[in-house]
Parts: sequence; C-alpha cells; structure tokens
Amino acid sequence: MSMTARRLARGDWVWFNEARRQIIAITGTEVQLRCPPGEWTGISAADLLASPGFRFLDAAQGAEAQSQPGALDLGAVIDCMDDTQQGRLRELEAHLLEARYGYRSGDPQRPAPGEPRPAYDPALVPLLSDRMQAKASELGIGIATMWRRYRRYRSDGLQGLLSGNSTRSGNRLARADPRLINAIVLQHHVGESEDSTGNMSRFCRRLQDRLDDEHGPGIVKVPSQRTVARYLDALLPGRHTLGAATTRRSEAARPQRAFVINPAVRPGQVVMIDATPLDVIAYDAPGDVTHQVQLVAAIDVATRTQLAWRMTVGDTRAVDTVLLLDDAITPQPLRPGWEGRLRYEMARLPVPRIVDLRERLELAAARPVIWPEQILVDHHKVNLSDALREACQLLGINLGLARKGHPTDKAHIEQAFRVINEDFSKHVAGYKGPNVSRRGRLVEHAARWGLEDLEEFFAEYVVSIYQQRVHSGLTVPGFPELQMSPNEAYSQAVALFGYIACPPQNHHYCDMLPIDYRVIRPEGIQRNYLIYDDPVLGGYRRALSPIRGMGRTWPIRYHPNDPSRIFIKLAGQWQVLEWTHLPDTKVPFTGRMVEQAYATLVHAGVRSPSQQEIAEALVDLQRRMDAPESSTARTRRELTRARQDARTIRRDQQRAGLEESPAPTLHLVPAPAEDEPIGLDELDELPVWDPGAPP
Repeated sequence: MSMTARRLARGDWVWFNEARRQIIAITGTEVQLRCPPGEWTGISAADLLASPGFRFLDAAQGAEAQSQPGALDLGAVIDCMDDTQQGRLRELEAHLLEARYGYRSGDPQRPAPGEPRPAYDPALVPLLSDRMQAKASELGIGIATMWRRYRRYRSDGLQGLLSGNSTRSGNRLARADPRLINAIVLQHHVGESEDSTGNMSRFCRRLQDRLDDEHGPGIVKVPSQRTVARYLDALLPGRHTLGAATTRRSEAARPQRAFVINPAVRPGQVVMIDATPLDVIAYDAPGDVTHQVQLVAAIDVATRTQLAWRMTVGDTRAVDTVLLLDDAITPQPLRPGWEGRLRYEMARLPVPRIVDLRERLELAAARPVIWPEQILVDHHKVNLSDALREACQLLGINLGLARKGHPTDKAHIEQAFRVINEDFSKHVAGYKGPNVSRRGRLVEHAARWGLEDLEEFFAEYVVSIYQQRVHSGLTVPGFPELQMSPNEAYSQAVALFGYIACPPQNHHYCDMLPIDYRVIRPEGIQRNYLIYDDPVLGGYRRALSPIRGMGRTWPIRYHPNDPSRIFIKLAGQWQVLEWTHLPDTKVPFTGRMVEQAYATLVHAGVRSPSQQEIAEALVDLQRRMDAPESSTARTRRELTRARQDARTIRRDQQRAGLEESPAPTLHLVPAPAEDEPIGLDELDELPVWDPGAPP
C-alpha cells in the first residue's frame, strides 16, 4: 500500500494513548482531543504525531485498513486460486509477452516450437501497435481492452491481470454509513462495555437514540437487526457485545498489544498484592451460619513464591493488607501434624550457616522468606490508605500502583489465583464455583470447614504443593526447556543475588497499626467510650508528650478490629493496655457492638455511662445476639467475623511477642513399637457430622 500524506482536520478520529479520540479544535500548533465520555485534552501536534501507536481512524475503526484500495495481498489471492484459474492467468500473460517480444515465454533464448510466429515477429512486424492489433483479433477482444491489460501488466505484473471480482476485499462495511459505524463502535465502548447484557433490540434502540442526539431526529436511520449484527461481527469481533458481561469486560480491558513480562529477576524486586473472593463457602459451627471468604495474597514475581496470605470474613480491610507485609517477611510456622518433608531444608539455601538464621528457620515450613523491594497494587480503596503508605515507608518498600482498567499489569497474581482455584478450591467441601452458572444446588449444605480449617488447609497446600510444583514461567537461564519450582527458583536466585536477612523478632507490628492521639489521664487513656489502663502508666499520667508541640497528647496505636486493647510506646518498648472492664478475653466484640451498647444506655436515660455499665450492656448485647430466638443472620455473621478477627489478632500478637503463646493442646496418638501393631478397636470413634441432618 502506498503511503500518502494526510492533513490533521477538525472532526478526524485518531488513536492516541491507547484510546480512540476525536480532534475537536486546532489552534496554532496545539490540537484539542476529545475522548468518547466527553473529556478533552490539549497536546502539541508534534507530540501527537510522534506518540507511539498514533494513527488515523476511518469511520469503520477496526476495518479502516480493509476499506482502503490495495489493502489485499494480491499474491495471496493468486496463490489461493485453483489450477484452472491460475492457468487462465498464465495463458493471458503468455499472450501479452508474445505480442510484446514475439515469444510466449518473453525470452528469445527459450523459444517454443514454431516461434516466433510471423504475425508477432518483431523483425517482420516492427510496430507494437500492429502486433497488439493482431493479438486482439486472435483473442476476439477490442484493441482498447488489449492495451488496458497490457498497461496493467507492465505496472503490476501478473497481479494486474486479476479481474475486479478477484480483488474485491469482501468488506461488509463498504456500503455502510460512516456515521452509523461511528455510533456502533461508540455505543459498544460507552454504553455496552460495562452495562448488563441486553439483546439486539435494546442495542438498536440505544443506537437510534445516539444517532438522533448527534445528527438530529430521523437523519440517520438504523438498518435491520440482521444488518446491525453483521456490522457488529465485522467491527467488534470477539468483543461479546451481546454475550456474557464478564467476558465482555475482560475483553474490553485486554490491552491492544503483546503481553510484556515484568522484568523481575531477583527475589523481592517486585511483589504483587491483590484480593479475590475464594470459591469456597466457610461454615461457622458456633453461629450455625455460612459465609463468604476473601483471600488476600502476595506473590513474588521473580520466583512466583506465595509470600503471604490472609483469609477474612467479608471484605478485605486496609489493616489486612498492611499486616500482610509483616507476614511476608516472617517465616511460616511448621504446623502440628505436618510431615517432616515440609520442613525448611537449610542445606538447599546457598548462604553461610548463620546461627541466628538456622535457629530462626529451624521450625519453619518450606516457604521462602523475602523482603519486598517494591509492591504493586491496584486502585482499590484499601490499597490507597495512609496506613499502607506509612507501612511501606517504615519498611523501606516502594509502593507502586497498577494502571486503572489494566488487569494485565498484575497478570502474575491473577494467574496464581486461577491456579489456586484449580488445585485447591475445587477439592474442598463447600466449593461454589466462580459464578452462579457453575454453582451447585445445595452448596451451603456441603460446607463443613471453618475459616481456621481453611487457613490450615491452604497453608499446607502452599507449602507442600504450590511451592514445589513446576512452574512453566520459571526456567533456567540459557536452558528454556528446564523448568523449576518456586522453591528451586528461589534457591538459584539467592545464589546469584544473595540473601536479605529479615529482622528475627517482631517486624514493627505495632508500628503498622493505625495511630491516634490521646491524653494519659489519671484513670487511664480513653478512646471511643472505653478506658484503658495498666500499672506501667504510673509515672506518665498527665505527663507531657515526647513529641514536641503535642502538649500532653501521646501517640497510641490500635487495631481497628480489636477494641479490647491499645498499644503505647514507653521508654522504647511497646506496652499493651487492656480495657479496664474487659468482661471476658475469650468472648470477642467489635467497635460497632461497643457503640450499640453505649447508644442503648443513652437511650435508656443514662447520661454518662460508667465503664461497668458499658461492660454490662455489652455482655447483655452479646447474649441477645447469640440467643437463638433473637439472633438473625446478620448478627450471627457479625459474631463470626468478630471471632475470626480475635483469633487472627491473637495469633499476630503472639508472634510479635505481645502475648504469651498458650501451651499446645493437641492429643496425638503415641507411636507404636516396631513389632506392635495398632489396635483399631482401642481408638475412640469420632462422631461424623451430617450436613443434611436437622439441627
């Protein structure tokens, strides 16, 4: 196709910055661009023309190349012809060569028998016009047709002899109104891409409304639904305009370029964090309720290692993402009952045998410990919190944001979620499928595992299967046919780039919690109706804050899901302050329950409720929420979430050294002697839970 110059003009559609935009004005050297939703921007003409991917768009958008003359590969057209059609072309070429040179091959050195014939011998008939007249008479065509074929053959070769039907591109948009084509493309990108799936009737109605608004009522008519369907197939192939909404959104977010691998070569260089609903329904036995499970995970791009994960009831909160960083740099404990092969093997770690490092990983599971250099998250609200930004600054981690509407920026963790769904979720009781079309009929009745059980199963799956399975994206440099597991890739990367020793103690657990400012009063520290106190505050009551300019206001840390305690740093050590009237440490409660108990007292006429009255009202509220005759699905789920939060917080604080770890209460069967078999009749039979049995 010949390249021709084209002038920028008002109203032209161009492709700029991975989007379709229209030129609405040209002022001097500046061009004003408008995208379909109505936003506009200004850019210099030189920068616009030099931008990567810039091109003009015709009315047919995706078919602009097919609508231009000469867009077909005529050599391919000839190659696709059958032997008879190709023979006709070769015969016509031979006639033209004979009229020009006197020989059907065009080469006097390769004459055919009887060549040159007298009527075409240049020595006997020197004028080309006479030879062309003789050939026209021989073929029975006009002399004008003969000269036209000759000129086309001289300029384009054998391809110039193709008929008009052969060179027709078959463009189904050739006769379509450009205004209609523009409206169809715009309607898909703006009105149908994020909307619920409709039918062709609704699409045509919306298309007619758009044309009437843009060009006036009745100016451009929408053709029949069958014609519009043909235009959709030609303009937007594979976009599922009238298909599944999830597939349509995925196709709309697909970049119009080849996938580029994130260039991460050393452990921790890029760590991706994202959350997804786990395709398993959890069952809470105390509350007799099922609930959805959210999985938030961190993936190291260089080694594809599952650095950390957390399961939550309901939506993921900012504190879950923040504490996920603490999990990533902490060894995964070897759980009771796991096989010895899941233990972290120090022999495979190519670093010097440091005593502290050996002791630290002695009881750790076979999951690498990596300090992230940069984390990549999306624009979800929890990822834009100040707590995550401050935690990254505290740990020296760069915080990166993926582009909006570009899920391929985090393709590695999206692929990891797909693998987890295939290898883990589908094999757990309570699997519900990714959507309602793949969900079973009585999934809730099959759910039998609580969130704690699911966490145990998932931790063992990561250590025993995920970290040891061969990953197609992990290869040995120079030997692409040799694939590695995440653990093997980590060992090789450590040998090349070294090992970053993470702090062996509490990794700033309290420093990652949200901060608040309170005065240390004689009775303690008050926050949200509750008073926290401890003998350690004896010499700090009404004291000035160590922070200049804060007066008597001291900084404290708190966990949003645990109102039973707060944390304050005194003399360089973190101190735990519990609520002075904490009813029972084994019965968790939430901040919302405290507010509801306080509001109940105020509504009953108590103007300034005391701490004892708040504690009694809170216990009464917990009993009413837990009572079968007054509990609802909402209250049961709230209590379930409170219990799960309390268990997770207790585990984090035990690991941080803020709470003593309780002694294990596992009842293990003693190992028998080598010559003594196990008597199955001596073991106690455990009851089998039937999900279909009445309560």
